[in-house]
Amino acid sequence: MRRRALLASPMVLAAAPCRAAARGTIELVTADHRPYAMAQGPEPGLVLTLAAELFRMLGLRVVFRFMPWPEAELRAESVPGLAIAPIARTPAREARFLWAVVLFDDPNGFATLDLPPPNTLDEARRLPRIAVIEGSLHEAYLREHGFANLVALPGYAAALGAMRARLVSTWFCETPSLRASLGHFAQLGRPIFSNPIWLALNRETPDIPLADLREAFVALEADGSLDHMLRPFLGPVA
Repeated sequence: MRRRALLASPMVLAAAPCRAAARGTIELVTADHRPYAMAQGPEPGLVLTLAAELFRMLGLRVVFRFMPWPEAELRAESVPGLAIAPIARTPAREARFLWAVVLFDDPNGFATLDLPPPNTLDEARRLPRIAVIEGSLHEAYLREHGFANLVALPGYAAALGAMRARLVSTWFCETPSLRASLGHFAQLGRPIFSNPIWLALNRETPDIPLADLREAFVALEADGSLDHMLRPFLGPVA
């Protein structure tokens, strides 16, 4: 990741002394969600590493603040100048934040431990019990498609426990989360859908032009740095 300091385009580097640099740091609120954002360990996670690089290219150092997700959303909405990631852009959130950059499209699918994984919704309907995180977009998606064989669990640890105990046949979730939770035992099906993962800002953040963040992101795409970082989690970036 450090190598990208030398790869950013002159256009983006020229933007570093902008209004954003005057503040020096920016607080980014998030929740512990492997592999996207990790409170423990030598690396902060896929999303936070990428966000930190984008802000660095604007002359800012990021301070990560971990908390339960509902608190992170409330703080990012109420405190001027804050950032939040990873976050999905939904109608309920649309007016609450400035939507800065789509960091990547996150694949979602099924994973199994013993059986071949479902590659389609029709294949998944034949299984007796499907784990989903309670209240998640995955639960909502499958219920909208008429699934009645869902086991809604309170969190990732509960879903992992149900998989290990063979209480469920498969788990429907973000593919990177499935891989991080289940490790090399996971058998992953083809993605069923993808959803954009965003970096967002508090609506009162006038000293960080969205255009500068977007230019920085384009530079990471152009020099191959984005693909280099995302490939281990998502495969080649289209």
